[in-house]
Amino acid sequence: MVKNKCGKQSFRFENPPIIINWASVAGKKESEGPLGHYFDKTSTDTYFGESTWERAEMQMQRNALGILLQKANLNASEIGAVLSGDLLNQCISSGFALRNKDIPHLGLYGACSTMAEGLLIGSMIVGGEFKDNVIAMTSSHFASSERQYRFPLGYGGQRTPTNQWTVTGAGAALLISKGTGPQITGCTIGTVKDLGVVDANNMGCAMAPAALDTITTHLNDFNIEPDYYDLILTGD
Repeated sequence: MVKNKCGKQSFRFENPPIIINWASVAGKKESEGPLGHYFDKTSTDTYFGESTWERAEMQMQRNALGILLQKANLNASEIGAVLSGDLLNQCISSGFALRNKDIPHLGLYGACSTMAEGLLIGSMIVGGEFKDNVIAMTSSHFASSERQYRFPLGYGGQRTPTNQWTVTGAGAALLISKGTGPQITGCTIGTVKDLGVVDANNMGCAMAPAALDTITTHLNDFNIEPDYYDLILTGD
């Protein structure tokens, strides 16, 4: 019998997983923004010392993982699993970032929701007492994303006013079963909502219906009002 389900698409954790440590890596543009001083590592080199943007994304994930392990004072062999993804076909940056590290790996593809998906599934693994700890990790790179979803930068195409700027960066978070830190007490799984938006330069418009539906469902499932939270954050 299902005992943790809450409402239509949500569930609670009897033993909430804890986010004990986290790490972040970002590019030049991100370092110049209002969040610049929060990143653990930034680089003015968009290639991060590599030969391609895709390899740069791999390096960003490696850096994020290394910083996180150092912060947590853990070896790779002590990690129960890494749940990671990126915006590239077949999650190649994530796969190569963990190559030969002997860490159990589940590749995820949720596009802009990959970190939330990783935290959600990781919480189920840790909260369900299948692993003592799990890392959720993701990355994206502006240049490789443009090449995959719109036009290679070398084309010199003009950006529209509605065009998003995909972040160049990577993030990783360590979930554990016991400790001190922010708890993940419950989650809501969203559904696919398609209102027929076909403009590749306005992805925010395409994603907004699913975001609204997920937030509304979450509030209904847990029988709470929006002011229950200090912040409700979403993005594209």
